[in-house]
Amino acid sequence: MRKLYSNFLKTNNLLEGNVSIYLDFIRGISAILVVMEHLSSRLFVGYGNVENPTIFVQLLHLLNMLGGPAVIIFFVLSGVFISRSVLKAFYERKWAWKSYLINRFSRLYVVLIPALILTFILDGLTANFFEFQRYGDAITNLTQFVGNLFFLQNVFVGTYGTNYPLWSLSYEFWYYMLFPLILLLFSKQGKMKKAIYLIITVLIVSSIGTRMNSYFFIWLAGTVVILLPSINILKRWYVPIIALILVIVASVVRPLVMTGRLFTNEWTTDLIFVDIFIALVFGFFVYSLLQVPFTKFHNVDLGWLGKFSRLIAGFSFSLYVIHYPIINMVYRWGAMNGYGGLQPTIFSFIVELLLVTLLCIIAYLFSKLTEAQTPKVRKFLESKTNAFINRERNKQIRKESIPG
Repeated sequence: MRKLYSNFLKTNNLLEGNVSIYLDFIRGISAILVVMEHLSSRLFVGYGNVENPTIFVQLLHLLNMLGGPAVIIFFVLSGVFISRSVLKAFYERKWAWKSYLINRFSRLYVVLIPALILTFILDGLTANFFEFQRYGDAITNLTQFVGNLFFLQNVFVGTYGTNYPLWSLSYEFWYYMLFPLILLLFSKQGKMKKAIYLIITVLIVSSIGTRMNSYFFIWLAGTVVILLPSINILKRWYVPIIALILVIVASVVRPLVMTGRLFTNEWTTDLIFVDIFIALVFGFFVYSLLQVPFTKFHNVDLGWLGKFSRLIAGFSFSLYVIHYPIINMVYRWGAMNGYGGLQPTIFSFIVELLLVTLLCIIAYLFSKLTEAQTPKVRKFLESKTNAFINRERNKQIRKESIPG
C-alpha cells in the first residue's frame, strides 16, 4: 500500500503540470469527434454507394467514425481524474460522501438539467413544425425524462428523446458510485458499514447490466495509470510518440471492425475487446506523458495551446449533451424542405467543419450559463447542506438537554 501511495503522489504532482493541459486538449478534441460522427450521419450520403471511392472519401468516412473511440477515451480520462480525487481524499483521510456527492452532482446537474430541458424544447419544436414523430407517448417521455435525470438510462429507461449521447452519462455516474464503494469495502470500516456498502455495491452491479459492468474495467484503466510505478525504460522521449501511434491505430481499428471491413463482413456492435484495446493503449499514452523526464515538457508555458486546450475542455461537456437534438432539428427542417444530403467532397467537408464550429460556439455560450457556474452551484449546495446538518444537530442537542 505504501508503494501505491508513493506512486500516486508522484502522479498527482505531475498532473498539476502541463500533462493536465495536454489531456484537456484531448478531451476537447474527443468531444468534437463525437459531434462530427453524429453530424456526418445526417450531412453526408453516398459513402457506401460511391464506386471506387477516392482516398479522400475513404479518409473522410474514417474520420467521421472516430466518435466511438473518443467516448472510450472519455471513460479513461474520467477514470484518471475521478480516481485521483477519490484516492487523494482517502490517502489524506478526508473522505466524506457529502463533499464527494456535492462535487459530482453539481458538476453533472448544472449541465444535465438544462440539457434535458433544451432537448424537450427542441424535440417539441421539431415534432410540431418539421414533421417529426416523437418517440413514445407523453407518459413514456416523462418517465424517460425523470429516468435520465437520475441516470437510469440503459438501466430501466431509454435515453431521453433524441439525445442519444446521454447513454454514456449513466455509465459515468454509476462508475462514480462504484469506485469509492469498492475502496470502502477494503478500508477500515465497521462491520455494519461494510455490510451496507456491500449491499449497495451488489445492487448497483446487478442492476446496471453486463455491458455497463464490462465497461467499468475500461474506466478503471485510468485508475491503474495513476498507481503504476515509474519504469526507467519507458522514460525515453520517443515512448509517448509510439504510444500515440498505437492510440491512432486502435481508434482506426474500431470503425473497421464495427462496419465489418476487418475480420468479418457484418456490421457489429459487440466491440468490447476493441474498446479494451483502445483503453489500454490510451492509458499507456497517458502514462508515457507522465513519465517523460524533460522538465520543460511538464512546466514550460504552453501559451496559446494552453489557452485553447482550457477553452475547448471548458465547454466539452456542454457540447456533448446538447449537440444531437440541435442536429436532429436542423436536419428535419432541411428534410422537410427537400434536403437529401451532400456527397462526400472537399466542399461538403468544409461545410461540415463550419457547422461543427457553429455547434461549438453554441455549446460555448451554453457552457457560460451552465458549466462555468459549477463552482457557484457547488458552494450553494455546500452552504445549504451544512445549514441543514447544523439545524438537525441543534435540534438533537436541544432534545437531549430537555429533562426526562
